[in-house]
Amino acid sequence: MRHIKFFILNIFIVLWFIPSAHSENPPYSFLPHEEVKLEVFYNWSFLWVHAGNAYLKADTTMYKGVKSVRFTADGYSVKKWDFIFKLEDHYTAISQIKPFRPLFYEKNTMEGGYWIHNIYHFDWKENRIKVFTESKRRPVVDTVYNLKKPLFDVLSATYYLRTLNTDTLAIGDVIPVPLITDGQFVTYNISYDGTGVLKRHNKKIVCNVFSAIVSKSTFFSADNPLKIYVSRDPRNFIIYAEANIVVGSIKVYQEGYKYYKPLRVRK
Repeated sequence: MRHIKFFILNIFIVLWFIPSAHSENPPYSFLPHEEVKLEVFYNWSFLWVHAGNAYLKADTTMYKGVKSVRFTADGYSVKKWDFIFKLEDHYTAISQIKPFRPLFYEKNTMEGGYWIHNIYHFDWKENRIKVFTESKRRPVVDTVYNLKKPLFDVLSATYYLRTLNTDTLAIGDVIPVPLITDGQFVTYNISYDGTGVLKRHNKKIVCNVFSAIVSKSTFFSADNPLKIYVSRDPRNFIIYAEANIVVGSIKVYQEGYKYYKPLRVRK
C-alpha cells in the first residue's frame, strides 16, 4: 500500500506532463475555472482497491499586480486504509498567464508520518529562484539559485504542457520537462505514442496517448511502466492512466468519465 503515495502525491509530476490542444479564447483550456477529481486504484494481490483521490483546481487571480492563474492540488488516502498508510498532500502554485511561467509554489505533504514543506519564489527580472525546503528527516535549506530557463515547479508544469499543440508531434517524439522538485533540479521525459480510442462504460473517446520514459527506477516496472490517455478535444482532460510498478499495478480514472461527453474531435 505504501507505493500508492506516488500517484496520489506526485500524480502532478508524471500524469499531467502531457501536451494537449491549444485554445485561443480563453488562452488556455483550463481557464477561467476548472475542477477535476481523479480516483486511484491499486492492485493488491487479486483485488483492485480504491486507495485514494486527487483533486485539482485552476482559476485566475492577481499576484503582485500580475494577472496570473492559481493552481491547487490535494491528495488523500481513503480513510479505511489510513491505518496502513495515511496520506494527505496539499500543493499551491501561481503562474503568470502571459508569458506562462511560475511565480510561486508551496508544497505541504504528509506520508505515513513523514512530512515535507517547500516554498519557491521565482524572480524572472533578477533571474533567480528563492528556495525554502524542510522535512522530517532533512535540515532546513533557505537559499537562492540562478533561475534556469525554462524551469517549472511540478504543478505549473502540468498545466503549461497542456497548452502545447500535439498536432506538431510525431509518434516517438520525446518531450523533456525541466523541474525543480524538493529543491533539486531534474528533467522528466514523456514519449508521444499517437492517438488511440479508449472504450469504457459503452463510450468511445479519441485520445492522445503518452508513455513515460523510465530508467533505473525503484518504483516502476521495466515493462510498460506508465501509459496515459488524454482526450483529444478542447477539454484536454486526463481520462485514464495505468502503471506497472515493482509491486502490483495502478489505475487512475477521472471520476466523471462515465458522464463525459466528447467535444469536437480534432482531425
